[in-house]
Amino acid sequence: MFAQLQWSFAIDDMGRARLAQASAPASVETITPGEYLVTLPLARAREFGLTADVEGASGFIAATPGDDDGNKPNTVRVLTVRPDNTFGPNPFRLVLRSA
Repeated sequence: MFAQLQWSFAIDDMGRARLAQASAPASVETITPGEYLVTLPLARAREFGLTADVEGASGFIAATPGDDDGNKPNTVRVLTVRPDNTFGPNPFRLVLRSA
């Protein structure tokens, strides 16, 4: 049986993300409005089923655990696209299935 951990992130007027709701601790760093690094509490986010979505609006999101830029395996790079299909800030949610 799998449990789910969820994190919802709100975006302020400057395009910075902040943790709004969480089922476990996490931290977020805004690289630029629309690009965020989220550090999750699990050692290897890649080994579990990670899903991401844009909250409450249309848009697009990409979330990749770890990457070739040297981010740790529990760090997720999140890129959001606004409803008008331009890169930029959009509230988002991450869901991680854990064993």
